[in-house]
Amino acid sequence: MPILQRIPATVALGALFNPLNSSMIAVALVPIATEFDVGIVAVTWLAAGFYLTAVLAPPVMGTLADRIGPKAVFIGGLALVGVTGALAAMAPGFGWLVAMRLLQAFGTCATFPAGMAIVRTVIPGPDGRPPPRLIAVISMVLTSSAAAGPVLGGLLVTIWGWRAVFLVNVPLALLAIVLGWKWLPRVAGDGRRERRLPRPNAALLGTCGQNALVNVIFYLAFIGVPLWAQHTAGVSAGVAGLLVLPMAALGVLAMPAAVALAARAGLRAVLVAAAVLMAGGSAAMFLVGPVGIVPVATALLGLGAAFNQFGLNTLVYVHAERRDTGSAVGLFQASRFVGAGLAAPVTGLLFGAGVTDGGWAMAAITVVVLAASLVLPVKTSDEESPMSD
Repeated sequence: MPILQRIPATVALGALFNPLNSSMIAVALVPIATEFDVGIVAVTWLAAGFYLTAVLAPPVMGTLADRIGPKAVFIGGLALVGVTGALAAMAPGFGWLVAMRLLQAFGTCATFPAGMAIVRTVIPGPDGRPPPRLIAVISMVLTSSAAAGPVLGGLLVTIWGWRAVFLVNVPLALLAIVLGWKWLPRVAGDGRRERRLPRPNAALLGTCGQNALVNVIFYLAFIGVPLWAQHTAGVSAGVAGLLVLPMAALGVLAMPAAVALAARAGLRAVLVAAAVLMAGGSAAMFLVGPVGIVPVATALLGLGAAFNQFGLNTLVYVHAERRDTGSAVGLFQASRFVGAGLAAPVTGLLFGAGVTDGGWAMAAITVVVLAASLVLPVKTSDEESPMSD
C-alpha cells in the first residue's frame, strides 16, 4: 500500500474507536441493567458518562498532540482503549464498569485529533488543508462506524453476551497500534507552553455549535431507537441493531455525493441539504407504529448525518490555523459529544413508550440546524475558499 494511502487508512482505523464505542453500547444497555440489577435510567449513564468525558478530553488530547507530537498521543490513546476494553469485559460490578467506560472514552478521544494533525502536515491539499476526498473518507468512517455500532453490538451481545462489546476493542487496538507505529510518521510538536488550551475563533465555534446540534438529533435516534425496540417493542438485540443499519449503509453511499455537491455548489449547499434530510428523518418518526417503518427514518437521518459530517469537518480546516489542527479537531470532536451528552440522559424518557416524543424533539432541533446552515460562515474572512459559496 502506497504511503499516502497508509497514513489515512491508519488514522481512519484509530478514529473509528470513538464513534464505534459511543454507539455499540446502545444494544448492551438492557442486558447490563438486568445482570447488575440497575434501572434503565441508571444504565443509560454508561452512554452519558462516555459522552460527558468525551466533551472534555478531545481538546486536551488535541492540544497535547500539537505540543508533544501527534504520533505519541495517537499510540497512547490506542493503548488505553485496549487495556480498558479488557478490564471492562471482566467487570465484577456496575461501578467498575462505569469507571472503565470513562477511561475508555478518554483513550478513544486521542486518535482523531492526533491523526488529523499528522494528515494535515504530511498530506496537505493545494490550499494547505487535507484534500476533500480524504476528509470524506475519514468522515465516512466516523459516520458509518457510529451507525454500525448497534449492528455489531447486537451481533456480539446475541452470540457472546454484553461483555463482548468491550472485549472486541482489544484485538482492534493491538492492530491499530502496530500499524500506527509502523506507518505513521513522527511529526514534531511545537512545544509551546504559553497556550495550554485552544483559543478558537468565532467561525470555528459556530462550526462546533452546529455539530453539537446535529448530534443531538443523531443520538436521540441512535440510542433511543434500539432502546425503544428492545424495551417497548420487545425485539431482540440483534434486530434492534439492524433498525439503525441504514444510518451506516446510506452514510457510506452519501459521502461521494456530498463531495460532488460541495465542488459544484459549495459547502453551504451541503449543510442545507443535510438539514433537509434530517428534517425528513425526524418527520418520519411520527409515522412509526410498526417496527418496519423505523428504517425509513434512520435512512434519512443517516444521509443527513453523512452530509453534515463531511461539510462541518471540512469547515474545521477552513477556520483553524495549521499549527492548531489537533486542538481544533479535538474541539470539533468534543462538540459531537456535547450533542450526544445532551441526548443520552433523556432518551429513556422520550422513547420509553413510543417514538413520537422523540420525533417532536428532533424536529424542533432540526429547524434550528436549518436556520444555522444558512448563516454559518463557510469561508475565511481573508480568502475565497474553493469550496465556499
